[in-house]
Amino acid sequence: MSLPLNDPAWLERMYNNRALVPDHMDYLQRWAKTSADVRASQPCVLDVAYGTGVRETLDIFPAARTAPGGVPVLVFIHGGYWRALDKSDHSFIAPPFTHAGFCVVVVNYALCPGTPEAPVTIPHIVRQMEKAVAWVARSITGHGGDPRRITVAGHSAGGHLAAMMLTSVWSLIGNGLP
Repeated sequence: MSLPLNDPAWLERMYNNRALVPDHMDYLQRWAKTSADVRASQPCVLDVAYGTGVRETLDIFPAARTAPGGVPVLVFIHGGYWRALDKSDHSFIAPPFTHAGFCVVVVNYALCPGTPEAPVTIPHIVRQMEKAVAWVARSITGHGGDPRRITVAGHSAGGHLAAMMLTSVWSLIGNGLP
């Protein structure tokens, strides 16, 4: 079977998730509301800078209980086709993990395509995620996390970015990193 990879109409049908999921706005609105409720009801530290860029921030949701040496850490990277959504839309993922004893970190990143003055590419976002994970490894003990037990996960484009962390050469990024 041959795939019509050069057919723009076919590509649009296959990769336009908004067209494939007609009620996608209902999901996004529910995520945003549930996430706002989580931030209002659960301990959290919001908009912590991991870099100097405007969107180089993360939200920290401490574990419901502490442990000697710190608790496992989940770093979650939001999806949005590298060009949409925000960490604040994904706070809803924290409660099951914090109640299970994890510290949860939800990361933001610059969105493609950026601006003519400050273009954003996927490799640029990968570098941002490396900075975010490095920040977590260096700083999470201050929030009860164990930097030796970091798991990185994501949704959609965030899953891609999480997988890219497996290809990073951490020794070139900084000393003592994963």
